[in-house]
Amino acid sequence: MAALVSTTLIFRSSLRALSGCQVNRSLLLQKLSTDTPPSQNGPFRGENGGKGAAPPPHVNPDDADEELREKIFRASLMFVSKHGWTQKTLSSGAESLGLPSVAHGMFPKGGVELINFFYQDCNAQLSKQLAQKVEENRELEDSTKPSTRTFIREAVQARLHMLIPYIEKWPQAMAIQALPQNSCHALNNLGQLVDDIWYYAGDKSTDFNWYSKRLLLAGVYKSTEIFMLQDKSEDFQNTWIFLDSRFDNVEFFGKNVKKCKKTTKAVGENLWGMFLMVQNILGVNSRVR
Repeated sequence: MAALVSTTLIFRSSLRALSGCQVNRSLLLQKLSTDTPPSQNGPFRGENGGKGAAPPPHVNPDDADEELREKIFRASLMFVSKHGWTQKTLSSGAESLGLPSVAHGMFPKGGVELINFFYQDCNAQLSKQLAQKVEENRELEDSTKPSTRTFIREAVQARLHMLIPYIEKWPQAMAIQALPQNSCHALNNLGQLVDDIWYYAGDKSTDFNWYSKRLLLAGVYKSTEIFMLQDKSEDFQNTWIFLDSRFDNVEFFGKNVKKCKKTTKAVGENLWGMFLMVQNILGVNSRVR
C-alpha cells in the first residue's frame, strides 16, 4: 500500500505540474507517435544504429555542450554516495574532470537533473538488454521460451539491480522526484520504463488493457523499490521474494478488460482516473504497436 500511496502522490502532483511539462509532452508526442521500437526511436535513445545508449532527452542534440554535460553527469555519479543527489555532487564531478566547480552552472535545476539522467540512462540500458533478449528468444522453440510473466519479472529485477550502487542515497532521489516541480519528469520516467518493458514483452493491446497493464506494473515496480530500500538481507534476497509475491497478487497476464477493471478497484479509482488523465495529456499512449 505504501507504494500505491507513493505512486498516487506522484500522479497527483503531476497534475499540478502539467503546466511546466509542455516541452516534455511535445517530445513524447513526437517520439512515441511511431511504431518504431524504442531502442531505435524512443525518447531516451538516438538514431545511432543501436551502438549504445544515446544521451537522455533533456540534452539538445545540437547543443555544443552535450558531450560535456554527459561527461559531468557520469563523473558525478561517483560522488553520489558522498554528497547525495546535490549540486555539490555535480561540482565534484566537474572538478574530477579538471573543470572549474562553477561548471555545475550548466545544470540550473541542480541534483534533479542528475537524477533524471541516471533514471533515463538506466531505462536506456534496460531497453537495450531487453531488445537483445527478444532477439535471443527468437531462436528458441516455443516450448522453451520464457513466459511473459518471467520476462517481465526478470526485467523489473534487472532494472532494480541498477539502483544498488546508489541504494543508500536513493530515498533522497525519490523525495526530490516527488516534489511538484519534478513530478512530471518522474511520471514520464516511470511511464517510459513500464511501457518499454511491456513493449518488449510483446504487448499489443490498444484498449483499456493498455492502461491497466502499465499501471499495475508501475505499482509492482514502485512497491518493490520501496521494499528494497529497507531490505538488509544478503544480495537483496528478500526483495526478490517480495517481487515474486507482488506478481502473484496482480492480474497482468491474459486477463480481460472486466477483470482488469476489477483489479483496478483494489488500487483505487481515484488513482486510476488520474493515471488515465495524465497519460492522455502527456501522450504516453500514442505509440502504435
